[in-house]
Amino acid sequence: MESLKRWCYRPGMAGSTFSRLLKPIGEHPGFFLFAAIVPTFPDILYAVSREMTFFVWRNLILALLLSLFRAYLLTLPLCLQRHRHANGGGSTAWQIIRTGYISAILLILGVASYAESFLQIHFGTLCSASVLQVLWETNAQESSEFLKTYCASTSFILLTIFFALIVAGYVVLRKHAPKFRFRNRAVRTTLAILLLIGLGISVSRIQIFCKLLLAEHDTPAIEAPSTPISTFERIHTALAANNFSPERAERLLQILDSARVEGCSFRSPCIVVVIGESFNKHHSSLYGYPLETNPRMEERRNRGELFVFNDVISPANLTTSVLNQIFSPASLDAGEHWDEKPLFPALFRKAGYATYHMDNQAAGTVTNFHDLGLKNLFNSRSNPLLFTAVNTLRHPSDLNLIDDYDRIVPKTDSAELTIFHLIGQHLHYRDRFPADEAHFSPEDYDRPDLNARQKQILADYDNATRYNDRVVDAILEHFARRDAIVIYLSDHGEEMFDYRVHFGRTYTPLTAGICKYQFEIPFLIWMSDSYRSNHPEIVEQVARAINRRFSSDDLPHLLMDLAGIQCPWYDPTRSLVNDRFDNTRPRPLLLGYEPAGDYDVLIRE
Repeated sequence: MESLKRWCYRPGMAGSTFSRLLKPIGEHPGFFLFAAIVPTFPDILYAVSREMTFFVWRNLILALLLSLFRAYLLTLPLCLQRHRHANGGGSTAWQIIRTGYISAILLILGVASYAESFLQIHFGTLCSASVLQVLWETNAQESSEFLKTYCASTSFILLTIFFALIVAGYVVLRKHAPKFRFRNRAVRTTLAILLLIGLGISVSRIQIFCKLLLAEHDTPAIEAPSTPISTFERIHTALAANNFSPERAERLLQILDSARVEGCSFRSPCIVVVIGESFNKHHSSLYGYPLETNPRMEERRNRGELFVFNDVISPANLTTSVLNQIFSPASLDAGEHWDEKPLFPALFRKAGYATYHMDNQAAGTVTNFHDLGLKNLFNSRSNPLLFTAVNTLRHPSDLNLIDDYDRIVPKTDSAELTIFHLIGQHLHYRDRFPADEAHFSPEDYDRPDLNARQKQILADYDNATRYNDRVVDAILEHFARRDAIVIYLSDHGEEMFDYRVHFGRTYTPLTAGICKYQFEIPFLIWMSDSYRSNHPEIVEQVARAINRRFSSDDLPHLLMDLAGIQCPWYDPTRSLVNDRFDNTRPRPLLLGYEPAGDYDVLIRE
């Protein structure tokens, strides 16, 4: 430390402009270094996890220079202490203000950097509109399960220790670091030039904020004016992208209210849609997984009442984004936005169906505004346009949704559309099944590449999948004496140590492996005995369609086809079981809310 002090104290232009410019850094080196370095950790982690192209290097250098100049600006207020009052009272007041300022700045910078570093390490993403949307819609139970899943991981513990050491280093540096006057011309000039470059970058980056603030509400969220290069730019961009304006909300309400159905044959008097959660089809024995995770569904398939579709994908790997797409007849490959067309429950209501929603993820979440996700289905204004009735409580087990259904839905023969939205295999996986339903254990997996904790996670996921099999079987049994058809699909997939040591989902650029395990989903159609007897033509249509290429983005067209609904938003070429189905259509994917490529192209890479 003394040698560094002597080097920076070499004789020179002590009274120069540069020396005065750098005085805040010299007087508060610990604060400056913390404020300059800590916010760049997420950018460094992002860069080293990517192929080091010119643009990755450029953005990293820009982020470092921007952070350097921001740290300088944040250090300037600390130099105001020389204006303290001569009496002790002024000095005490200043010390309180100064301590509060330092604590607030370090807390904000530290927490933001820690959070983004965690996101990058575990999910391969930095702050984005998708991340903020998930945070917005996460409830206390999901937060608790999330922490239980990740807080015990080695990477989480190491990251926490690393940041704790950074804080400890700051405390030591603050107490023992000398003050620098930067009398060495080379050091002085280099720092000053770097700060001036940082100033230029900061001025040029202001255009990002101006364009976002002045942008029209209907500007697509993904059309950011430039790539954000710092945590705070990313937060600002994400907030702007998540702005679902009152104009768009009112437009959607008008679309729902004004939608008209030209006719309906009610050829399927009872339609049930079961939306699962985080179901990796490659962990289903229906699709060849060696462990019996779907024994009940296998029995139903063997009896000829269950049809298993082999090539169905989800349009996104984020629940909120998926629900937007699968509830709207708008199609991604046509460049349509989900809120430009009436959601299918509204069309079913207009056609004369009673519509019910039994939800175990967002039930009871009633809002007075629209946003981009689940809460669209629980809005005090849109809800009456979508559903005849909904449940209002969430449950530890998805089986309880059947009790909700029996309590809420009257026993009549009227045409009915019921949607069950399960918690399914949502993490924390061990909480998704009762302890006495555990069937698999770590000893069932011959995986030398996994440690004991990872094998337990794998066993918990497979147990959750087997319990989900019981839930779906119970729902099917509940409609066995009805003229009913049931469609089961998962919102998206979930990696589970399939081709790398990783579980969950990521938001990195898509690869064939990510497409296979995060986007491919199970898709099942079950028909009761009476339904198969009354509708042999539909049975034949379904049987012919099991190998067709389909994206759940077009689910509304399948449902309207089964109901016999005629309206401007129904397209028979998008109905999976229709003889006019277009099997050559591209299947675009969303990474969160952002376009990420075509599945059929990516899966071949």
